Amino acid sequence: MKLFTKIIKAIISLLMTLIIVVGSIFVILFMIGIVPYVVLSGSMEPTIETGSLCFINKHVKYEDINNEDIIAYTTNTKANVTHRVINITEEGLETKGDRNDISDGVSVNESNYIGKNVFSIPKVGFLVSALQTARGRIIVITLVIMILIASFCFDDSAVRRTAGEGVIGGRTFYSFLKNPYSCCTAMTVWIFLITH
Repeated sequence: MKLFTKIIKAIISLLMTLIIVVGSIFVILFMIGIVPYVVLSGSMEPTIETGSLCFINKHVKYEDINNEDIIAYTTNTKANVTHRVINITEEGLETKGDRNDISDGVSVNESNYIGKNVFSIPKVGFLVSALQTARGRIIVITLVIMILIASFCFDDSAVRRTAGEGVIGGRTFYSFLKNPYSCCTAMTVWIFLITH
């Protein structure tokens, strides 16, 4: 039984650490103006694969863009596109997907420019797209709640009732709040819900 408990605790600790680290990275990137975009087509392959997660720096100014930079912009149909700049003109930026034979023409100006691509992570975009659906969000929130409940139930540091503390099954809300994993995970989920 003790071995089983130790294994459960190790799994909970690993999952919560992963959630906190990934959540914190995304929050920090958002704070410094770097936002993720999912690449849904193969127009930039092999540089950026379909299903990649691109990180776009919105703080890079339009006038600082050079030839060969990969940028994100919004089309007339309100779709976000990540393509390479192949020519800079007075009218705007001419872009083209690396895999495309024909350029997009002068498709970007200051009004529809989003930012410059900093880096991309292959395949992660598929997961992000799935999590952005209603079902995906429900699954994520459910899993996080289950992890929080499990960490609460297996908390060895929990104490019995003391003055002013309420007890649930021998565990206290005080012990829950003492657990940095629980607090950080709850905070990360809260930020996720607010920013999405």
